[in-house]
Amino acid sequence: MNDHKGRISLEGLVRLRWGAVAGQTATILVAQLLLSAGLPLLRLFVFVAVLAASNLALAAARRRAADPSLWCGAALTLDTLLLSGLLQASGGAYNPFSVFYLVHITLAAVVLGARWTWFLAALSVGCYGLLFAIQPAAHAGHAAGLDQHLRGMWVAFCLAAALTAYFVVKLRAEIEARDAAMGAMRELTLRHERLASVTTLAAGAAHELGTPLATIAVAVTELQRSIDGLPEPHAATLAGDAALIRAELERCRAILDRLSANAGQTTGEAPVEADLEAIAAEIAATVPAVHRRRLEIASPPAPAGVRVPLGPLVQVAQSLLQNAFEAGDGLVTLTLASDVAGLRVMVRDAGHGMTPEVLSRVGEPFFSTKAPGRGLGLGVFIARSLSEQMGGRLSLESSPGRGTTARVEIPASPRAPHAA
Repeated sequence: MNDHKGRISLEGLVRLRWGAVAGQTATILVAQLLLSAGLPLLRLFVFVAVLAASNLALAAARRRAADPSLWCGAALTLDTLLLSGLLQASGGAYNPFSVFYLVHITLAAVVLGARWTWFLAALSVGCYGLLFAIQPAAHAGHAAGLDQHLRGMWVAFCLAAALTAYFVVKLRAEIEARDAAMGAMRELTLRHERLASVTTLAAGAAHELGTPLATIAVAVTELQRSIDGLPEPHAATLAGDAALIRAELERCRAILDRLSANAGQTTGEAPVEADLEAIAAEIAATVPAVHRRRLEIASPPAPAGVRVPLGPLVQVAQSLLQNAFEAGDGLVTLTLASDVAGLRVMVRDAGHGMTPEVLSRVGEPFFSTKAPGRGLGLGVFIARSLSEQMGGRLSLESSPGRGTTARVEIPASPRAPHAA
């Protein structure tokens, strides 16, 4: 039981036990006044007082309880023992209120785990069995031989307790599994919706940035013409800078062309068969020239190619590599491996690493640890979304001072049947 659910269950149990105090008090008074039962009132009210006192202690400790499940289990154990004392003092095994043992078992199955449930079921069966052995004096003659009827009552109770514990625990586990699956599906749907909104923003950005990039291209052309008329060695230095600007400009255009072409399309619809060398070459081609000397590619020999959506896969690797290059100045290792199950891509950097708190948030859209203006916080989010759309998954491992490792696992697409 997690801490939040445990505290909610503890609050409900406190209220339920106050109801039990009121119900037991009313039952004792009604039986004594209307039925002239001749009950040992002092002993019965001592049990009720113990229940009330324990509930006061539980109510005082419920907000600072370190382990709510332990407190719930201890309270239900005490309730089972107190119910046994009440029953023994008011008819023993003949008391029809012995059915309330099943209430404690059901409560344990709902608010606690299987271990507590089976423990309370065994405790209830044992306590109910002792009621036959320790009968009040008025029923001693009837219980001396523990006749067939009483044996049947005990066996029936054992079966009822076992079935209640089994089915309620099983039902609780199935409900929790369904809730977890629905929560994962909602998270995946929300992530896809966020990706769709980011795609829309990317298409708009591609359209808006076309004009300033065209202006920069014209300015660079004029700059190169002016540089050609300058004397050496200044001309060579400035020409190199202008060529770099031109190269980066063309790279920006290629990125925007890809964004415009992919906006609104579904990723991963056209898997192609490629070997690891071809995939590595496609990924390396997207790495900026300034970072290529820091990239180390490892692709062990594979017996055959693998069918994967190459375009989205390259985009995933590009996003992860860009983050790795910006995480530090050391080498970045790209490892590719494949088998019949699919393709595995691992990107490892030697950067500063991340704390567990930061690692838990990496992948949220627009969350970034970079300085303002250095990134939008979309790289890991897009990589994870694209990986999931291809049927795969992205996992991250990192610790301060030890860098970060990103692993992508993409299942292989089935090969198309050969034409007859």
